[in-house]
Amino acid sequence: MGSSLKSRLMAINAQNHQPTRQAAQDQGCAGPMLKEHRMAADPRLFHLSRLGLERMGFECAGFDVRRALFLDTETTGLSGGAGTVAFLVGVGWVQGEDFVVRQYLMPDYGAEPMMLSQLGGVFERFDWVVTFNGKSFDMPLLESRFTLNRMRPLYKEMAQMDLLHPARRAWKMRLKRCNLGTLEARILNHEREHDLPGSEVPQRYFDYLRTRDFALLEDILEHNRQDIVSLGALLCELCAVYDAPEEQQSASDIYSLGRVLERRGEGEAAQRCYSQAAKPRPLLSLQALCDERGAREANWALSMMLKRSGEIERAEQIWIQMCERGQMGIKPYVERLKLLEHRHRRYQEAISLCDQALQRFRAPEEQDQLTIRRQRLLKKYNRSMEG
Repeated sequence: MGSSLKSRLMAINAQNHQPTRQAAQDQGCAGPMLKEHRMAADPRLFHLSRLGLERMGFECAGFDVRRALFLDTETTGLSGGAGTVAFLVGVGWVQGEDFVVRQYLMPDYGAEPMMLSQLGGVFERFDWVVTFNGKSFDMPLLESRFTLNRMRPLYKEMAQMDLLHPARRAWKMRLKRCNLGTLEARILNHEREHDLPGSEVPQRYFDYLRTRDFALLEDILEHNRQDIVSLGALLCELCAVYDAPEEQQSASDIYSLGRVLERRGEGEAAQRCYSQAAKPRPLLSLQALCDERGAREANWALSMMLKRSGEIERAEQIWIQMCERGQMGIKPYVERLKLLEHRHRRYQEAISLCDQALQRFRAPEEQDQLTIRRQRLLKKYNRSMEG
């Protein structure tokens, strides 16, 4: 009886609150402005690597780029919250051999229900949504706007492919910043001209509402259009990078991708990445100097993997190389000292190596650590000689 009553109440509630598109149109407000662009689709979109997508962290069973929606919003605030509205929503998709970008612009706040209604119709046609930081910002914001307008049933949940996180995992070590503008310039080799900074977007829209000067929005529309196009190019680039990590040019990138593979349990592939990243390179440029960090981190990560798997001899050779190349400071010395002391019991050789390290590393905590180890080694050496 209780279950039946609950079902009836839920049905009544749905009937009272579920809007129709006609209801949104009957509010008497001006509809959203539409702007559509069509261009040739990037050919790589039709040959995206499944392995690359999986390594990026996406569940891509049955993935079809024609069922993927590329989305970016421009909002009245950058921090979210109930008062933040997406006044411009740009979406893109593959249609035949073309890439279509359609932009929905609110001419005023009263047009939001109509815009959401039309977006709901677009969402119905797709199974995946590709964004840049959309999982944390764009999609939750749109979902809240559908809910606040009592139009939540028109919002369709799609599998999210947020490109920000795989981009950071691959390139942050080298680029430091991984916003979309940096990735366009450094990864996609595309420099925007006269681009509007994102921080100025909300005020531009407020000025437009006050003056009705549509020219104030032209830069925003172009900024949004380029964002959508860049999402497609970035997805292609990321897929290629994650599919063939060892073929990348930067040691920092190869090492970063090796870490991804190691966390995924692809041990052999991770070791190949670490070995490739650790190879000595001529320091002929600023980028090569920056990549040296990736090389030393890769050597250390590889040695730790070998140590955990019991391949001590290979790990030892890497620690010897690291000491010769001055990589990772005192760490490879300590690993060699532990090996000489506990595994090989070559105490005299360990004392000699400890003296080298004491000459090289002068920080008080390093001196203390090495001094204590040397004293223990000396006692063990003396006992072995007495025996």
